[in-house]
Amino acid sequence: MIMNNPSQVVLVNSTDVRRGYADVEEAHTGRGKKHRAFVTLLFDSQNQVLLQRRKHRLFGGLWDFTAISHNLHLADHDETYQEASDRAIKKEMGIGHVDVNKIGAFNYFAKDGKSCEREYCAVLTGLYSGKFRSNPDEVYEAKWISFEDFIGDIAKTPKKYTPWAKKAVKVLVNDKSLMVNALQNQFRQKLEFFVKEFTKFSKQFFSKKQKLVEKYPSLITRFYRELEEFGAGGKAMRPFLVYLGYKVGADFSEVRLLARSDLYKRILPVCLAVEFIHNFLLIHDDIIDKSDVRRGKPTVHKKFERGYDKHYGMSQAILAGDIALLEAFGLVNKSDFGNRIKSQCLDTLVNFVLETGYGEALDIENSYKNSSIGDIWRVVELKTARYSFVGPLTLGAILAGAKKSQVEALTKYALNVGKAFQLQDDILGVFADEKTLGKSTLSDMKEGKNTVLFYKTRELATGSQRRNLDRLWGNSKSDASDLDVVREIMRESGALSWCQGRMQKLIIDAKKSIAKVTKDRKLAGIFVECADFAIFRER
Repeated sequence: MIMNNPSQVVLVNSTDVRRGYADVEEAHTGRGKKHRAFVTLLFDSQNQVLLQRRKHRLFGGLWDFTAISHNLHLADHDETYQEASDRAIKKEMGIGHVDVNKIGAFNYFAKDGKSCEREYCAVLTGLYSGKFRSNPDEVYEAKWISFEDFIGDIAKTPKKYTPWAKKAVKVLVNDKSLMVNALQNQFRQKLEFFVKEFTKFSKQFFSKKQKLVEKYPSLITRFYRELEEFGAGGKAMRPFLVYLGYKVGADFSEVRLLARSDLYKRILPVCLAVEFIHNFLLIHDDIIDKSDVRRGKPTVHKKFERGYDKHYGMSQAILAGDIALLEAFGLVNKSDFGNRIKSQCLDTLVNFVLETGYGEALDIENSYKNSSIGDIWRVVELKTARYSFVGPLTLGAILAGAKKSQVEALTKYALNVGKAFQLQDDILGVFADEKTLGKSTLSDMKEGKNTVLFYKTRELATGSQRRNLDRLWGNSKSDASDLDVVREIMRESGALSWCQGRMQKLIIDAKKSIAKVTKDRKLAGIFVECADFAIFRER
């Protein structure tokens, strides 16, 4: 990363603690002196990254990140990473200020002739979708390339890239949670904003409802208390997607939505209706799956079971779920939309609840027969993609009067994201940390769940691996040590890698639909980040 600049660099140890200063040449001669450096990688709204082929004395002609430099020791202070990044991207790419996040770092040594790089190197990322003008004195050429293609190219032809670029990519790929934090700021901010408003509305609803049912025996009040507690641990993703779909049609900025709160608040009852439907399905699903834990807490049927028996617990849980479903339709019926729009809304709701029911029935049947991959994908589409993504997003768009072409593009986007979401669910169901996941990672194995991951594992496994898999998958007595065996088979067979590759392809296809969903760049960016969230989430 050597620069033709007499400024001093900051000498540091392997944990970035300052140890002094040195001239640039001194820090890069012989064995060098460890100094502070960074690479900045800019992503656009389509998940492309901006790369450059560097024109420098050291490692010249190789491909690199968007901007590369050192933090300089100035007259009055040492440059921060943000200041240094702004200087570098301006000088090398002609780009002004871009907010960056430090997502990790690494230490390395690389020699080029009599010079070398001995650095503590921070990895910085930022979001930028504007134009660039590369400096011909610093850069031979520059280009936007999809992140997936970049990862594939650096793996296949590593000699084309600088030593630090290869190290920095490992930080990006190996620590996905850090990458998600860097890529999904807008998405997370909008989700946090929505959840705050949605939670307030939900609390008001339950407060009023519990007062209205005080005339009935305490069991009825308990139903609403259990429903409120059950929903409190969720991510509110489906209600948020209703809101996101609504923004597609309404085409209002966040500021205008807040200023015109009547328009913003109109959608909240429908968002809560979708959350009620989600909880209705989860409560019933926990009974079907014989699950004792949901979101780190006892399932509704297990809570009702206390002091009575299993039949009582399941019966009351089924009724609690039914009440949630009826409340959902009541919320839509009472919402502040015209009768024609509400009729369309109810049709959409009924359709995606029915399709989820069909998917659930087929999923149960698949557990009792040798299912084909087509059977499993059909369940994924009905039970996850249409229910979790297509339904909520199109529902919001319809309520806001979106164009038919927008709804169609939104459907394509949602189907691909939903399928990728389920593949990640399959992986998390086996490989996740239980505390983070909020439920047992043994359940899929013990139930013998027919997931795409399991199907591909069995298809790609060797004879002995398949025999072990058949012995353990679907065995109610399988334990944690057996799960370790299954995990190893999934890795060694290549099934895990296959699923991860398929997820990436689905997300790429989903992002291709965004241009037809909205022309608003900020909103398009949120849809990109929402797609990435589906496959990088940890629960």
